[in-house]
Amino acid sequence: MSGKPSVVIVSSSSTKPKSLIKLITKCADIQEDPLDSNRITHTWTIDTKYYSAEVDVIGITEQYERSQTFNDNVEALVIHIDTNKESGLKDLDTWTSLQEECDPEIKLLIANYCTSETKTTKAAATEWCLKHGFELIELYPGSQICDQDIIEEKIGVERVIEALQTHTWTNLNMKNQENDVNKKNDSVVELCEEFLTSEAVDDFSDLFAQLNMMKESLQSLPMNQRKQCAEQVVTAFWRAIGGDEEEIADV
Repeated sequence: MSGKPSVVIVSSSSTKPKSLIKLITKCADIQEDPLDSNRITHTWTIDTKYYSAEVDVIGITEQYERSQTFNDNVEALVIHIDTNKESGLKDLDTWTSLQEECDPEIKLLIANYCTSETKTTKAAATEWCLKHGFELIELYPGSQICDQDIIEEKIGVERVIEALQTHTWTNLNMKNQENDVNKKNDSVVELCEEFLTSEAVDDFSDLFAQLNMMKESLQSLPMNQRKQCAEQVVTAFWRAIGGDEEEIADV
């Protein structure tokens, strides 16, 4: 595959792909291609806790002949449907060849809203999605009552973004979680050393109070660093009772 992976956004409604790109990427400045009025390409950096990936978000207004490279790069397809039209599902046929030729892993059918009262009902849209391998997402769903004992799921555009973020993009760069943990642990050790060697710690009550606050952070350290802090604790207690640090230097 050459080029960046892409998210292709199309519409079978009056909503323009450019508006959907703005909504999903949260970028207001989307530039149109002066050489191609049927296509908009916006580079979007997907940045999560675990990885980052740079993808092309491509808005297409009309079908046109696409290269095999273009088709291969499409890893997600988003289609907007007008559920206020009885022909809403039929209108999706416009993009059948795009679905089949690109065959992306992520396929989302989005609507402003979809209920039992819309001309294209939620039941009908859900049936279409099951048949074609799409997920149905309402951008502006009505209020939903959630059981407090159940983890609340994301809805609307946040669910669209979540679906795109959970995809394993071919060019993703994993973040070094181990380095982040090491930096955090080093900071805890430094805090421990700073406190336990401080002249301010001169009595037991102060020592116990401070150690109690640091207990949770210390438990997250690996064994060797916990031992390092433990040595500092022993030294601090010895100093608090008036002992000479040289007396326990070899302990």
